[in-house]
Amino acid sequence: MALIPQADPGYDWLFGQGIAGLITLFGGANSHMAIRAAEFGLPAAIGVGEQRYREVAQAQVLELDPPRQILRVIR
Repeated sequence: MALIPQADPGYDWLFGQGIAGLITLFGGANSHMAIRAAEFGLPAAIGVGEQRYREVAQAQVLELDPPRQILRVIR
């Protein structure tokens, strides 16, 4: 899982790294990274906000299921 504050087109290299998903602090549904994640069929939570981002950054195991709108810290 890649966890980054924000990303622009210069971060496209992430998609070649075999990541399981993408979570960003900033951004939205129409952002470049949201569109690229969808093109790759990669689960993503874009623009989760500061509090949620801090929680996720501390996690060891996450559940990310965008169709069901789930981003959950398991441990």
